[in-house]
Amino acid sequence: LERCIEINSHENEGDQVLRATIAKLFEEAKDPIYVIKWKELYENIETAIDRCEDVANILEGIVLKYS
Repeated sequence: LERCIEINSHENEGDQVLRATIAKLFEEAKDPIYVIKWKELYENIETAIDRCEDVANILEGIVLKYS
């Protein structure tokens, strides 16, 4: 359960990093293609982090149910 809580914490941190990084990208980048590519990459990384949280939530549910 401790690891599940840690994963949820990392996911929340990932959300904050994503917002800050995308904001910085739009502030500093001049080339629209560059912005589109990197924004998509950052969003894909965030999606992967979200999926890790989903797995942690499922595992947490299993542990709670059978403990």
